[in-house]
Amino acid sequence: MRPQWLVWLVFTYMIGQMMCFILEGSWFGAPEQNLMNALTGFTAHEFTDNVIGNIGVFVLNVVGGTIGFFTYALPRLLLWDYSFLEGGWSVVKWVILYPINAGTVLGIISLFKR
Repeated sequence: MRPQWLVWLVFTYMIGQMMCFILEGSWFGAPEQNLMNALTGFTAHEFTDNVIGNIGVFVLNVVGGTIGFFTYALPRLLLWDYSFLEGGWSVVKWVILYPINAGTVLGIISLFKR
């Protein structure tokens, strides 16, 4: 795959995902959520005054974010699982968004395969 196609597919994929987050309200809906929290469905634990407690909280945040990314965010991103793409709009998912997704994933795989 030519690098220009890979750049175009990844750019289209990223812009499409950002537009879906904005339209669904999960990115800009709640002011306390940033993109990573919206993406992983994750809320951060609060830090304390205790150093050992802060290390534990940091580990919980990292582990929780990693687990949330692989169990919630990755399937949501790959399957375009957004509430407004259901019903009649599911045709758009099958005709436009899934081919872009397939091209992006195959392009990234071929990039790392070299």
